[in-house]
Amino acid sequence: MTRLFLIIQLILGVVQFLTGIVANGIIVIVSGIECIKRKKVTAYDLLLISLGIFRIFLQALILTCHMIFVFTLNIYVEKEAFLFFIFVNEVNLWLATYLCLFYCVKIANIFHPFFLWLKMRISRLVPWLILGSLLFSLALSVCYLLLYWPEAKEEIRRYFSGNLTASNFLSSLFPVPILVVGLIVPLVIFDASLFLMIYSLCRHTRKMKSMATGRDLSTEAHIRAVKSVFSFFILYTSYYMGIIISLSRTSSQNEFFMFICFFVAAEYPSGHSIILILGNPKLKHYARKFLLCAKCLLGGDSTGVYKPNRTCCF
Repeated sequence: MTRLFLIIQLILGVVQFLTGIVANGIIVIVSGIECIKRKKVTAYDLLLISLGIFRIFLQALILTCHMIFVFTLNIYVEKEAFLFFIFVNEVNLWLATYLCLFYCVKIANIFHPFFLWLKMRISRLVPWLILGSLLFSLALSVCYLLLYWPEAKEEIRRYFSGNLTASNFLSSLFPVPILVVGLIVPLVIFDASLFLMIYSLCRHTRKMKSMATGRDLSTEAHIRAVKSVFSFFILYTSYYMGIIISLSRTSSQNEFFMFICFFVAAEYPSGHSIILILGNPKLKHYARKFLLCAKCLLGGDSTGVYKPNRTCCF
């Protein structure tokens, strides 16, 4: 690799990291402020705070891997770091799935006994669902440590020394039981929630057309939720596809293509958080205030002396 290419990689990696930290930080701070104002933690705010915190962890892990590769032109994997990545990644997947499920239950109009029961109890179930995702992800990480890590560690060494094909490397690094339990199950729940929201939106739209009325608040809520969830589906798919392709032998022989795959994958944790902010009027409002405050704090007059601006205050 040329030095210029490495510098570009480093700059883009840092920009992605800072963008993700700012976006997820805004989500965590705003949701925390709302909880303090109401003196009550709602299920939605708890989901956003948990998702924002774990996405900050995921963003830091991605930046660390990125910088290790840039400065060493290789990837060194320690047991603790890889297991922490599995844990954080799995928790992120479940929390995003619960957020999609929460949108679906609160917004979609499905007249089914189980769905109606879930609609009445989803707020009380959210803390237990989050706790369950933490325990499940921890158990999955421990199972990986006990059952697969010794072999996976050797396969990682063989792969980066050029003595192992990409297909064998992926099958040893991500065994089928881990993929089925850790990836497919939450994705099925996620896809079912997305389908139900789209179905409810289409049915509601037909009803509004038959009544010769335009969009109402329910339709707007449907559209915002579907946009947010569908954008996450695209980003999450690109995240996994980018990682898998970047691990393939073809991409490892093409440095630029490997960089593009890794860059696309790294867009997921920050990109979806930005979409969450843009799709939530309250988060969007506070994000503008934060940016205005940052501009005021960094700004000054022609002499370079900072002058406070009352419009920056919350």
